[in-house]
Amino acid sequence: MNDERDPVELSRRLVYLAAERTLASWVRTALSLIALGFVIDRFDLVLEMLHKGAADAGSRTMSVWAGSLLIGLGAAMALAAGARYLRFAIAYHREGRTGVRHGIYLGAIFSFVLALIGIALVVLLSVILR
Repeated sequence: MNDERDPVELSRRLVYLAAERTLASWVRTALSLIALGFVIDRFDLVLEMLHKGAADAGSRTMSVWAGSLLIGLGAAMALAAGARYLRFAIAYHREGRTGVRHGIYLGAIFSFVLALIGIALVVLLSVILR
């Protein structure tokens, strides 16, 4: 039977593509959390501008902690999603029945880079800019 028409091979390819879509969803969510954390962290600057420097020190600390927490959560989510996808992709590739069109490490590398950016952002916003 031709490999292109084999239902088992087609099913395997669809499972791999579903794993890639799942990784993309997790990375999008992680990126959204990082962006929201950055906005919350910088929200105190908007309050200072609106009240002409009369922002409360307690609200400033709260926005820093909340923003850093969300950025860290997004970075952890990207790291976990990348690791989980990498485990699946390596196991899938080891079976060797169906070749993938691009490298199996590409999606994991993108999610690990996003995690590194998130960690660097937490350090930058929490330590260096305070």
